[in-house]
Amino acid sequence: MTKPVVRGVIFDCDGVLVNSESLANKVLTDLLCDYGCAMDAKQTHDFFIGGTLASVGPMMAQKFGVTLPDNWIDECYQRTFEAFRNDLQPFEDLDPVLDLLDRHAIPMAIGSNGPHEKMDISLAKVGLLDRFTGRICSAHDVENAKPHPDVYLLAAQKISVPIDQCVVIDDSQSGVRAGVASGATTIGLVDITPADLLRDAGAHYIAQDHKDLLRMLESWL
Repeated sequence: MTKPVVRGVIFDCDGVLVNSESLANKVLTDLLCDYGCAMDAKQTHDFFIGGTLASVGPMMAQKFGVTLPDNWIDECYQRTFEAFRNDLQPFEDLDPVLDLLDRHAIPMAIGSNGPHEKMDISLAKVGLLDRFTGRICSAHDVENAKPHPDVYLLAAQKISVPIDQCVVIDDSQSGVRAGVASGATTIGLVDITPADLLRDAGAHYIAQDHKDLLRMLESWL
């Protein structure tokens, strides 16, 4: 099999660079329960992982008949930021991946559905904010969030690499769909979304964890 061309790498943030998915999922689950919907963590994951908070309200009304208050997103971010500041942990096997790319002078960027404020807090907490300064892209910067490719196309522009020479790494179905739609070689990184769902979303490759991702990138470089 022909090795992919790797001239740039674009990471999703939550679940790829910061070990935040389970933590954020718990915050959202607890909040929705407080608003009168008996959700559990699996339901919250299955319905909302990889999407935007703006999409949660309409879906709650449609599927559960629950109308969230106007300020619920602000409260959710407030709780999430507090949880990140207190409990967010780094992925212990991520640094070798970033160091490998640095050694090969491969430019890196971030493309996330999350807002910049959230990424500033989470990336700073795990010591990665300075490493990506000027190359952090949010769905709030583009017209369409994932699963549309807009944020990954913007990230490729930030590092001045054609998207078809970039590798996108994402851990959600919507993110994988965005990567594939952008034209990038797309790796589905298994975090709390199973490999089969990432594969069904179109991932060209599956990495079971960051060690597996490192081996994959080493073989391509």
